Amino acid sequence: MIAPEKVIATAPTRIDLAGGTLDIWPLNVFFDNPVTVNIAIDIKVSATVMGRKDSKIVFTSEDQRKRVEFKNFESVHHRHALGLLSRLSTFFITSNAGVEITTKSNAPSGAGLAGSSALNIALCGALSKFTGTNLRKEKLINVAKDIEAALLGVPTGLQDYGAAIYGGVNAFHFPPGGMEREKLADQNRDLEKNIVLFYSGASRSSGINNWEMMKRIIAKDKKTIHKFVKISECAKDVVASIKAGNITDVEKAVDMEWKARRALFPQISTKTIDSSITAGKRAGAKSARICGAGGGGCFFLMAEPELHQKVISSVERFGPKKLSFKTCKTGLSVYN
Repeated sequence: MIAPEKVIATAPTRIDLAGGTLDIWPLNVFFDNPVTVNIAIDIKVSATVMGRKDSKIVFTSEDQRKRVEFKNFESVHHRHALGLLSRLSTFFITSNAGVEITTKSNAPSGAGLAGSSALNIALCGALSKFTGTNLRKEKLINVAKDIEAALLGVPTGLQDYGAAIYGGVNAFHFPPGGMEREKLADQNRDLEKNIVLFYSGASRSSGINNWEMMKRIIAKDKKTIHKFVKISECAKDVVASIKAGNITDVEKAVDMEWKARRALFPQISTKTIDSSITAGKRAGAKSARICGAGGGGCFFLMAEPELHQKVISSVERFGPKKLSFKTCKTGLSVYN
């Protein structure tokens, strides 16, 4: 039974350093012990679930400025712009009482910061609390994964949900049976200080790029498999370098991972991002990478703090804008 109360949940987005795409099943069992490493950041999303006195079901996205309303629970369908909200509500809610769901993302649209996955987790957490199901973190991740795959029509990875659930700096491993988290919480200061995050101004679609990569691997395309072996090796090097506290080696491994990914799928980048990265490196940055599956969105450069202003000025001449962030040590938070 739905309690007549208001529940609010927040979750962080993330910057992925290396190993992305290899967190998608079944790709994560095609390679030798792959790992994905990311940083949860304080660019957050929120979801609010509140009971209504009438029978209406109301979905609102504040950042998208969209609102969808149904007269009752039985009339809810998913053929609208807020399909994630309706799919999740029909999974968790079983009564006919009215409900109002409101979401907000502080991440730019199509940023590649996993804003949709973080929103998915925040709403799962809010609905789980609101309906009294109180699902465990691992179950929330599995529900979010399946609901998003149904919405997009393509497989989805796991690392984004991990960052949203746990927060902090993490390496995610994918042995048979599911994802395992390796916490790297004590090694985040140098990472945060050396990363400069930018938004290119152009949105992207991660599902398209990831699905293209997945099809190539399943078809046993030798070039694709070779490049993903390299990507996997670089991701492992990133984790080892973070543990050793060697930021220089982190930068090298991140840049090598990006070059392998860029060669594999040129459409992952754009002219604006390529020009920005080149200018940033001329200004002293040691490495760069697009966030998420690319095709636009955000990217970052790694440079010593004293060079940041020079890097920022060089990049912003091409249009992208710096996004301020800090490492978010906490993940999903749910409040009455």
